[in-house]
Amino acid sequence: MNIQSIDIFPSEKLFDHPRYAKMLHDFAFAELLVALAFMLVAAILASSFGLSFAFPSERALEFTGMSYAVPLSLICLLGICLILMKKAVLLAYYLTAGLAYGIILVTHFNVKLWMSFVNPASWDSFYWKTDQFLRPLVDASFAVHNAIDRNLAFGEHLYLFAFLAMFAGSIIVHSMQSFLTFRKVILSAMLVHVLGGLSYLVVPAVGPFLYQPGVNSLETARQGHMYAGYLAMMAEGRAWLPREGSQFMFAAVAAMPSLHVASSAVFVYYAWHHARWLGVLYLPLFVFIIFEAVATRWHYWIDVVAGLTLTALAIAITAALLRPAERYGARARSKATLPLSA
Repeated sequence: MNIQSIDIFPSEKLFDHPRYAKMLHDFAFAELLVALAFMLVAAILASSFGLSFAFPSERALEFTGMSYAVPLSLICLLGICLILMKKAVLLAYYLTAGLAYGIILVTHFNVKLWMSFVNPASWDSFYWKTDQFLRPLVDASFAVHNAIDRNLAFGEHLYLFAFLAMFAGSIIVHSMQSFLTFRKVILSAMLVHVLGGLSYLVVPAVGPFLYQPGVNSLETARQGHMYAGYLAMMAEGRAWLPREGSQFMFAAVAAMPSLHVASSAVFVYYAWHHARWLGVLYLPLFVFIIFEAVATRWHYWIDVVAGLTLTALAIAITAALLRPAERYGARARSKATLPLSA
C-alpha cells in the first residue's frame, strides 16, 4: 500500500485557485498551522491540569555532552548556503519553517515533562512483559551493540551521531534537490514530534532501564540524570516545573513511542524514494538505531513498533496537507515544458 495515497483530508476547490495554490506551494502555511495547533492543545492541557510552560536554559543540553552550537551551526550553515545560492523562496520558507519547528520542539518537551501529571498511569510493567516475550530480540540488540562497540572506538556515541548525520544529510540533500520533498521531510519530522508528544500522554511509560541497565554506559549515565530529575519532579509536584523545568527541559523521560526510531524512519523513507543513494547509506544506520534504542534500554521493542506506525501516520498526513501544493507544482512544471506554438 502506498501511504502517500491515503486521503485523510478532502481537497478544497479554493486551494486550486492559482493565487492560493502558489501561496500553499511557496509559504510554510501547513507547517505554521500544525505548530500553532499543537501549541493551542498544550495551552489547554496546561490550563486544565495547572501546569506551567518552561523554556530551555543555557545548561539544558549539558547532560548530553552537546552544546547548542551543534544544532545552531547546522541551521546557520544551510542558511548561508541558501543565501549564497540566491534561493530567496527557499530561504523564506526555511526561516518560517524554522520558527514553526522551534515552537513544536519547545511545546513537545513541555508536554513530555507533563506526562505523569496529565496521565499518572504507568504501562511499564505491561511493556516489560512484552520485552520478556521478545527476549531473543532484546538479547540480539545487546549483541549488535557489543559487536559495534568492539570495532568502533566511538561506538557508544554512535546512537546520537547516527541520528544527527541522518538529520543533517536529509536537510542538505533534499533542500538542494527538491523544494517540495524538502517540505515533506520537514513537515513529517514536525508531525512525529507533535503526534509523539501527544502519544506520551495516552499510554505513558518511563522505560525498561527501570528493570535492567543497558549496555551503553554513556546512555546509562544520561538515564541516571534524567530519572533523578523525574523522581524529584514527582516528589515535589507541579511546583517543581517553574523552578527546575528549564534545566531539565530536554531530560524528560518517556519511552512510548520511540521518536528516535520514528524520526529516523522519516529520513529513510524520503531518501529511499527521492535520493536512493542516500537511502542506501541510511539503511545500516537506521538498523543500528532500532537495535540500539533497545540495547540502551531507552525503549521496549513495542516502542519501536509504535514509532514506525507513527512515522507512517505522519507521512500520510503530510501527503494530505501538501497535496494542493504538489498539484500546483505539477501544473507549473507542465506549463514550463509545453512546446512553444509555431
